[in-house]
Amino acid sequence: MKFRLVLSILIALFVFTSIAVIQADDHRAAGLDGSPSGSSSTKEIRNWELTGPWGGDVRSMVCSPDNADLLYLGTSDGQLFRSTDAASTWRRLRPGLGKAGLSVDSIAVDPRNTKTMYVGAWAVSQAAESGVYKSEDGGEHWRLLDQTRSLSVRSLALGPSDSALLLAGTANDDPNLNGVYRSTDSGKSWGRISPAGDKEIRNIASLAVDPKNTDIIYAGTFHLPWKTLDGGKTWKQTGYQGNGFIDDSDIFGISVNATNSNLVYMNACSGIYRSTSAGEKWAKIPGIPFSARRTYALLPHPSDPNVIFAGTSEGLWRSKDGGKRWMLLTSKNVVIRAIVIHADNPKRVLIATDDFGVELSDNLGDDFKPVNVGFIHRHILAILPDGTQHGRILASVFNDGTAGSVFVSSDDGESWENSSRGLGQRDVYSFYQAPDGTQAIYAATNAGVFKSVDHGGNWSFVGGPKKEELPTAKSKVRSTGRTSASAKGSKAAIGKYAQAASVQRKRPSQRAKAKKEPPPPEPTGPPLFELSRQVDAITSFVDSEGRSGLLAATMDGLFMTMDETRGWQRIPLPDYDSAGRVFSISTHKDSPKTVYVGTRDGLFISRDGCSTWEHVSRGPSGVSVKAIAQDPRDPNLVVVGTNYVVFRSTNGGRSWSARGGGLSPGDYTAVTFNPLNPSEVMVTDYSRGGIYRSTDSGYSWVRIDDSQLPTSRIWTVIFDPFERDKAYAGSFSSGVYVLTTERRAGSKE
Repeated sequence: MKFRLVLSILIALFVFTSIAVIQADDHRAAGLDGSPSGSSSTKEIRNWELTGPWGGDVRSMVCSPDNADLLYLGTSDGQLFRSTDAASTWRRLRPGLGKAGLSVDSIAVDPRNTKTMYVGAWAVSQAAESGVYKSEDGGEHWRLLDQTRSLSVRSLALGPSDSALLLAGTANDDPNLNGVYRSTDSGKSWGRISPAGDKEIRNIASLAVDPKNTDIIYAGTFHLPWKTLDGGKTWKQTGYQGNGFIDDSDIFGISVNATNSNLVYMNACSGIYRSTSAGEKWAKIPGIPFSARRTYALLPHPSDPNVIFAGTSEGLWRSKDGGKRWMLLTSKNVVIRAIVIHADNPKRVLIATDDFGVELSDNLGDDFKPVNVGFIHRHILAILPDGTQHGRILASVFNDGTAGSVFVSSDDGESWENSSRGLGQRDVYSFYQAPDGTQAIYAATNAGVFKSVDHGGNWSFVGGPKKEELPTAKSKVRSTGRTSASAKGSKAAIGKYAQAASVQRKRPSQRAKAKKEPPPPEPTGPPLFELSRQVDAITSFVDSEGRSGLLAATMDGLFMTMDETRGWQRIPLPDYDSAGRVFSISTHKDSPKTVYVGTRDGLFISRDGCSTWEHVSRGPSGVSVKAIAQDPRDPNLVVVGTNYVVFRSTNGGRSWSARGGGLSPGDYTAVTFNPLNPSEVMVTDYSRGGIYRSTDSGYSWVRIDDSQLPTSRIWTVIFDPFERDKAYAGSFSSGVYVLTTERRAGSKE
């Protein structure tokens, strides 16, 4: 594939042998794992490939002081990327920090020796090691500086006149570790220079050093800015309501002019401030709308002081007259985290963003284009290889609504394009395509069910009545009693179910009659609802009368519909809250009336199309059932993933065994059978990371070596319906992985 050079190393291996994965370049890793049970001489080569969709969240970005084409960026999962061609392409640094779960908010390059670099990181996950990391080979290898271990570093600064001076600002919960730290020997030793336990000089979000006097230091907190003139011996508040600052302003950045240290800019949650007196007095710069006041990045142009760029929570803004007037250069949906201006091409501007990755302009910001080839930081929730088109793949990106949550590739991951028309900013938790070769694809989202009839090109809402069927003002509709506020498209939104009732439309001749028509009859039968909150899974089934319908597993229970245009009927489960969370559902084409449902309280099974239910009391009971899969050849062979272990049944769920062979306790969020080789099964452990593979229908398991992948935390995995030896995995932070297996002559099937 384009941009992907594969280096695969062939290694002989025997039964149940785990072997290493070797990453060939930034886009591909290769390795081997155990051979299928029953074979003593099988040789296999496994290739991991990172395919996209390119882009995603960037936390920090800088350019090298001696080479404007050399760029570095950091992510919120401990990954660092480098570009040597002015952002045309990116390569992940290997082994890099080698620490997942770290947010890299600060990168500093030593101007005396640009091979020497520092990053400040804070722990997103509890297991991650925060602190200041140092590299002396241009970012290839890093070590945690001992005296910064466990410091939650939110900001870094090098002394402009003495790069052996390094400052780190922390935001630890422990007040004794929260404050400003300084090293004067390039990170070998550190000392605290802010008062221990100080109630104000804490949670340091930004730092700056005077370009001529390294004893003059500015520190921006989550509240207001502070300043020291004597290297931290004494501190004074340099911004407050009395000298022009709005009180309670998070200080995201500080910029001291390189030639005139009296000129200082600060960008904060309350806007942009400028001082011409080294912080004695401040003036708030007007012009940017109040809604866009959160300014995460600020950059006065290095060759034209009248040009100022402001990166905000609502796009990139530019002033050409020193801040008097401002122009919005991007969409308001773009959150800007960093701004870089090319030293040799002053009209070239790069921005680092949430969701959209890196974008570049060659005309001072008048227009931008994405430059993300090789860079990826996306959390994949769902993957669907289109069963009707070989090579077409749909993938959903979590918490990426502004950039569009669904991407599609028509060339097996070679390239991707957004395919979210009609979805808005909704997250997609799973896809469903009926196994009968239909083009219709359903998407379970955080705001109901959506459907595409053109292979995922366009989407429309499913789950309630058409507009003309909504109740009229005179119609009586029983209230469900579930009324609460809602925020459209928000993952934190609390929505409601609106009861749906169909109303017969009058014919034109009837409307002309003067005689008042009686109101339409109230609907009969079970009440129908509009699904407007989170749906985790969708599948088809056949009810006890032989009618085909859809089932939806939602955060508010189990629902079914026999006519998706009219609404959904709630299905109560015995001894379970009717509005309780349902995680997963599964049916089989050869036994469509048998339904498996995974809840917070174990597994439920119906064998008559949802008319009656049994609550499994042995096996997957008392646990959260996250995933269910059935052998394509045999509906009685069922494998279930829970938040504890994996269970297996060979008799349609009448008895179960907990599978331990090769598996440890974890949070198993995905189970999938290979449709072209059903003896092969995979499960993913999202909590501890890893994909486990079975070649004996789920009886025993071997972990596939993923040691060189950017992240081993996998949310979902699915096999390709056209190629037996290919599977797709959705990672926590590195997009879609493609796993292929090459079988060599002499291997036993």
